[in-house]
Amino acid sequence: MTGQRRAQRESIATKRDSFAVVDAISSDDIGKLPDHNTAAALRRIPGVSVQEDQGEPRFPVLRGLRSTYNRTTVDGAIVAGVDEEGRTVPLDIIPSVMAGRVEVIKTVTPENDANAIGGIINIETRSAFTAKRPFFNGLASYGVYEQHGDVRNDRPSLRLAFATGRTFGASDEWGVVVGGSYEQLDYDIPQVEVASPSVREYTAAGAPVDSGSPRGNGIQVPTQLRLFWYNNSKKRYGANAKLEYRVADAFHWELSGIYAKTQDDEERIEFRTEPLGNVSGQTPTSGSFARGRNIIQLNQPITNREIVVGRTAFDWKAADAWTLDGDAIYSQGRLYTPNTSVEFRTRDAQGSSYAFRYDTSDFYPIFTPADATQNRNPANFYLQQQRDASVRTLEKSGQLRLNATYDDGAGVRVKAGGVARTTRRSYRNSQTNYTAASGFTYTLDEVDAEGPDKLIRDRYLLTPRIDADRAMDFFAANRDRFVTSVALPTGDYRVQEDVYAGYFQASYKLDTLTLLAGLRYERTDVSSLAVRAVGQALTPVMNEGGYGNWLPGVHLRWDALPDVVVRAAYTNTIGRPDYAQLAASENLTFDGSQPTLTRGNPDLRPRKSRGFDGSLEWYPRDGVVSIALFSKDINDEIFSLTSVETLDVGRGAEPVIVTAPRNANTARIRGVELNLQQALTFLPGALSGLGIAANATFLDTRFTFLTTAGPRETGLYLQPDATANATVYYQRGRFEGRVSWNYIGGFLETINDTIPNADQYWKERSTFDANVSFRITPRLTLYAEGQNLSNAGRRELTGPGRSYLQESAEYGRTFWAGVTASF
Repeated sequence: MTGQRRAQRESIATKRDSFAVVDAISSDDIGKLPDHNTAAALRRIPGVSVQEDQGEPRFPVLRGLRSTYNRTTVDGAIVAGVDEEGRTVPLDIIPSVMAGRVEVIKTVTPENDANAIGGIINIETRSAFTAKRPFFNGLASYGVYEQHGDVRNDRPSLRLAFATGRTFGASDEWGVVVGGSYEQLDYDIPQVEVASPSVREYTAAGAPVDSGSPRGNGIQVPTQLRLFWYNNSKKRYGANAKLEYRVADAFHWELSGIYAKTQDDEERIEFRTEPLGNVSGQTPTSGSFARGRNIIQLNQPITNREIVVGRTAFDWKAADAWTLDGDAIYSQGRLYTPNTSVEFRTRDAQGSSYAFRYDTSDFYPIFTPADATQNRNPANFYLQQQRDASVRTLEKSGQLRLNATYDDGAGVRVKAGGVARTTRRSYRNSQTNYTAASGFTYTLDEVDAEGPDKLIRDRYLLTPRIDADRAMDFFAANRDRFVTSVALPTGDYRVQEDVYAGYFQASYKLDTLTLLAGLRYERTDVSSLAVRAVGQALTPVMNEGGYGNWLPGVHLRWDALPDVVVRAAYTNTIGRPDYAQLAASENLTFDGSQPTLTRGNPDLRPRKSRGFDGSLEWYPRDGVVSIALFSKDINDEIFSLTSVETLDVGRGAEPVIVTAPRNANTARIRGVELNLQQALTFLPGALSGLGIAANATFLDTRFTFLTTAGPRETGLYLQPDATANATVYYQRGRFEGRVSWNYIGGFLETINDTIPNADQYWKERSTFDANVSFRITPRLTLYAEGQNLSNAGRRELTGPGRSYLQESAEYGRTFWAGVTASF
């Protein structure tokens, strides 16, 4: 058995054989998961949605909980975070070719780490003993992005990967596997955006007020119009190795390591129009502003992420009924993001030269300038500032685990163990600003270039823009004509978190019924050192604290019929705050020209979740049909509350987006998962090559939190109410083809403290992918695939009825062709 059918059979076997509720994706016989990106592959599992970033699936969300509160492991080893804030592990950094299987554990038993409210994602790398023979799998492919090369680079997109392994020794007691991968991507994303708050209203006299204000006239007007064009040039490197030693079933030892690095080199150009003053001549969909402002900006962040994981583990059958196992793990995550940005603005004193009329009769608003020539004349744009900034994080984590298991072979199994883990995380940022010195006039016409020829959404022209090379050369040639100011590193912090845990669990099997019960205790101690600015001086702020959690769990499995399995579970888990949320720091960044101030909150408490799960699974030949019901009640849910305050952040008083984490009152999740996988081998003749896989998850979530205006209730933060996947595949002889559909429902992304109409939502999205392959020899396979064939972009909504534009990004289609080798 080969290809998709083999992978499906192995995934079904994993689900059936597991005691807890587990779903998995397995690689096929040529060492490929169904997607190049590990996060994208996870979308095919029931109850899993994936948050995108720059058009790529990156952050998994399990049963309503975003990735920062789900444990990610590789071969059971913890993976350090490489996100700016903390615990999130972006799974695009781990190439899918490293994985033999990706499994999601949804009902954690007491032996599992408790920081897993949604579950545990475990990536299993390949083993030479599993292969049972020497093997080599290689992959090479070339990609074409429908949108590329319009503003900067036009590099080829390609992927190269291999994995090889074998057993050796007198009795083949040793095994070794090594693998490596390289990936280069280059693509563009045109985007239309309105910053938060995205819409406002006006009084009868034409003065601006917040959307929903009792003084407003009910007509929603965009607060601005921002046009972006992103070029993303990405490189990913990965290497892994595993050395194993086995003596029959008596002893197993392994030493493994992973290194993975990504570099996202991004150029972001922007043209932005904002109204100044009052509106006139309003209709329900139009109006005029006698004054306006235009902003042109260039951002060039280069995000470098690096992960190192090392693990040594053993499993020893010390006696007939006793087994000892344990491991020692070291993991390191590093993030470094330098960013150079340049901004030019028109002068507000000449605001009448940039008057415009708006039209909101369509979802995408139109701003029509009264004088188009003045509006886009580079000589009218003056340097606001140039900035060099950087962010660095480093997370180091070490862990020791030891477990002892007693199994009498007659139905009684007892297991106990403990874990000690220390994590140290640091964050550093720097920011140097350059402005034109007195008497030095620096306008855009010194460094301008034509924008992309293509219209965004067939209606928006982004021109002129800043030519990056000319801007850097001009700055270097005129360095002495700029005034330099260095911002205080107010966001810097260091956090140490120590976790000590112990557990005891016992299971008893009576005929077809197995019951497991246990208790886990986790003690968490946290200390942090941060700084805050008081005037122009930095004041250190230290905090220490800790908490303990008793976490009971009960699990049941009933093999009701030879092909029917019933499971039930009662679980208690926690979700620790992100490290940056715990530090008493303030971090100032600039999105476009609008400042964003992020504050920490040392008083945050961890989430505490109580969950109930039940599932019914039927396993016909070559298939599975299952339904799962689950419920989670979460106390002290953590969310980010956003408001707009008028602050002076170094450029005079201006609106600043202020975001701070808080504990909510309660959160509740109720859900149902439906799953069907079936190889249609019972059909006659050629039709027997068909197979299907489909799943859907439906959630009812409630989220209650306190704002300055009183309590509010919404759906759960970052969680869609519905997700679904469907795949139809055909495999016969040398040919295999697959068409897949993925749906993710709309969800709440950003909560505004004082303006409910400014909450931001992602709109539902459907994508289609297809893959065909042909085995030209038993060892060589040609394949081709198309991604996002439906040309679905991302839409973010805001305002009354979630019917107004907040953000719209176009990703385009992607096509790949390649060859795989399997020996």
